[in-house]
Amino acid sequence: MQRLEIEVASVGPDRHVVALRGELDLAAADRAWAELEPLLTAGSVVVLDGTDLEFLDSSGLRVLALAAHRARARSAGLRLVAPQRAVQRTLELAGAQKLIATHPNLQDALVG
Repeated sequence: MQRLEIEVASVGPDRHVVALRGELDLAAADRAWAELEPLLTAGSVVVLDGTDLEFLDSSGLRVLALAAHRARARSAGLRLVAPQRAVQRTLELAGAQKLIATHPNLQDALVG
């Protein structure tokens, strides 16, 4: 089993949910970016479901920052769902809430 599982689901035209399970770290960062980058098209909405994301390091933060930058550049929406407390703490310490909107659940993220 890989340390990070990524599942992409289309939930409407240009609307995608990317479920991240496990650890988003140096070993998984390039693969995560390869999955995310093509989804960030003009007008798209990408929701990163971090409900089952257990660990996030600086490489994972870099992926989130790149995705946020790409989303802004392409007028796309990027949202993050309810990361676990350890991941939330990493995001808070890095000031990532300024880059990516965090929602308590998938439903709120899809509507918001």
